[in-house]
Amino acid sequence: MDITKYPQFELYLLTLNLLTLKDQLVPDGCNPRCINSTIINRAYFSSYLYCLLWLEDVKKFKPIPILQLGPDERISEHQQVRNALSNFGEIRMKSELLKLADLRRKADYDPFSDITSDEVTDAVRHMEKIFNHLKFE
Repeated sequence: MDITKYPQFELYLLTLNLLTLKDQLVPDGCNPRCINSTIINRAYFSSYLYCLLWLEDVKKFKPIPILQLGPDERISEHQQVRNALSNFGEIRMKSELLKLADLRRKADYDPFSDITSDEVTDAVRHMEKIFNHLKFE
């Protein structure tokens, strides 16, 4: 499989470009948080979608849509992906994705919290670890 032809990889490349250009992308009068939160969000979603594609292609795992689960067994597809990574022995990748999810929650749902340059760098580092570790056959 040539992963470079997939949207997940294109989103990965976009995220790297956003990081490189971040100082130029902040509109005048805006807080750098606007681009920092976007980079973290894109790092998470490119990684999540990449993990999902890897699980589907390599491990033949597909999460069950939450609405198809009964009320007592509802678990988000995002959590199912993290659990599947762990179940298939990719505990470290589960941890990387979970760290990204925590950063994304802060970036997306807590708009008045500061996002540090270290958090942006950490998010991209987590993303790169996932993309470099999970390989397609």
